[in-house]
Amino acid sequence: MISRLRGVLAVILTLLVVFTGRLMYLQFAMAEEFSLLSDQNVWETHHISPLRGRILARDGTVLADNRIASDLMYWGGEIEQWPRLKFLLNLSDYPEAPDPSDPEEYEEGKVVAWNIPDELVPAIEELVAGSANLYVRQRIERTYPTNLAAHVVGYTTVADPQRFPGYELGDLVGQMGIESSYQDTLFGEPGVQLIKRDNRRVILDSRTIKPAVPGEDLVLTIDPTVQSAAEESLKGALEYVNEQRKADNLPAETTTKGALIAMNPKTGEILAMASYPTFDQNIFTKRPSPREEISELLTDNENLPLTNRAVQAYPPASTYKLVTSSTLLEDGYISPTTKYYCSAFIRFGGIRWDNWSYPGSRGNYDVTDAIGDSCNTFYWQAILNTPNVTKGWAEFAQKFTARARELGYGQPVGVGLEEEKAGRVPDNEWTKEYHGWSWRPGDTLNVSIGQGDTLATPIQTLQALGTYVMNGKQIKPHLLKRVGDEEVLPEVKEIPGQFWSTLQEGMRNMVTDYGTNYTLGPASGFPIKIAGKSGTAQNSRGDGYDHTWFMAYGPIDDPELAVVTFIEYANKSTIVAVPTVRDFMAKYWGVELE
Repeated sequence: MISRLRGVLAVILTLLVVFTGRLMYLQFAMAEEFSLLSDQNVWETHHISPLRGRILARDGTVLADNRIASDLMYWGGEIEQWPRLKFLLNLSDYPEAPDPSDPEEYEEGKVVAWNIPDELVPAIEELVAGSANLYVRQRIERTYPTNLAAHVVGYTTVADPQRFPGYELGDLVGQMGIESSYQDTLFGEPGVQLIKRDNRRVILDSRTIKPAVPGEDLVLTIDPTVQSAAEESLKGALEYVNEQRKADNLPAETTTKGALIAMNPKTGEILAMASYPTFDQNIFTKRPSPREEISELLTDNENLPLTNRAVQAYPPASTYKLVTSSTLLEDGYISPTTKYYCSAFIRFGGIRWDNWSYPGSRGNYDVTDAIGDSCNTFYWQAILNTPNVTKGWAEFAQKFTARARELGYGQPVGVGLEEEKAGRVPDNEWTKEYHGWSWRPGDTLNVSIGQGDTLATPIQTLQALGTYVMNGKQIKPHLLKRVGDEEVLPEVKEIPGQFWSTLQEGMRNMVTDYGTNYTLGPASGFPIKIAGKSGTAQNSRGDGYDHTWFMAYGPIDDPELAVVTFIEYANKSTIVAVPTVRDFMAKYWGVELE
């Protein structure tokens, strides 16, 4: 009996020793591991959005900036401070609890008040200090102080990880313009933070593991004063458009639709890039989002206010005659003194091909006259005298296509905007693939005057103009001047040619002897010597109002300014596009117009 009792006691004692040992092991030996496991239950890894780099104009004017916005956030439950908060923030309805199915509300709580005024933030923070269900959230909001060059600068949106893989909720992502094209540079590097929460997801503590690295500032070549003048001049073109429409008993247009770009041809720096109609970038960055205003912009398919027309492709019309002139001269098909009769029309292929002056003829022209007076029939006759032209994809068509591409048509300039189009320089292969037939002689005649299947962007036209002005030295137009402290150098190449001065003389003739004399030439009294080339491109709208172009530069002896404008449905370049450029140049040089 005693031995049995001793056995029982021994078993009990053994169990006590085992349990005591296990307890000591758990309390001491495993304490650190259990503490870590416990911490892992309440500590969460949190993404820190970096401060986005600013976008500045060449003189330091801030075009895109950041501000710290403060919002009052709510986790649900009773709000003891509600009467005072309601009064201070001018609130009405008691807030609803966060929706756990909403990722943002699950993560950060329900917004009670957006954008607390800066002067009230300290008082609100003091009022909610220690609260278990309220806190003040600070977030970065993108702002556009001047709203200049909206299409160039672009705008941002708050990232949704499903729509923007690789970004976290709350990150700012560029949606167009420089904001989009240089997203990685502007965005910076995100940081990492550990956040301790309770069972209601209220933040109890936080530790920064890796600080966020701000994005780099970008300095653009844009000059705010010149940009403002471009936007004002482009907006003012509506008056010229509607004067014609009124005379033709047509309803007035409600807005200009077009673009105006200005560049220093010696450096390739774009001083202004305006597109109209424009828009307020801040609409896309405000919170809460003004949904109706955003929807109105996104669905305006008539005016397309979000489209940067400076980098869209259109028929280049007679601005393309400089390419034709260059090909005819450089490849020896004509000389500067070769003359053809600028007739009212020619007949070819059983079709009457009309000059713009039909039914009137204009006399014997050399190439400088043909450029100045934009004579279609001069070019057609010169082309029809090239070898084997009736075979379609003949020698001239091939050399003309190659020259156009050499001058920069048919591929993006690479100005720094993802929206930039390539335009189109059609050739035999494209024609067979698109139309189902080989290149025809009539295609050569059409594209030689910038019609047919040819498409060009205003920025391509400006690059070509700069090449003519700089005697074949092509300095790529660019918008980016500096990234952080690093200067951006433009690409430069030499385009072969011997007859640049002939092209320049032709553009000067247009201003002194032909269509623009009374607008920008000696007869107008404009004090700066200007040269240029207009163009009128057919459109398919059906009201007879064509698109208009004008490219110009000056002063002709030492060019510092090259300009291209394109205006949709403006009917006549000399009545709309030319005076629009005149108005801009007058602002640029401080010329008083009568």
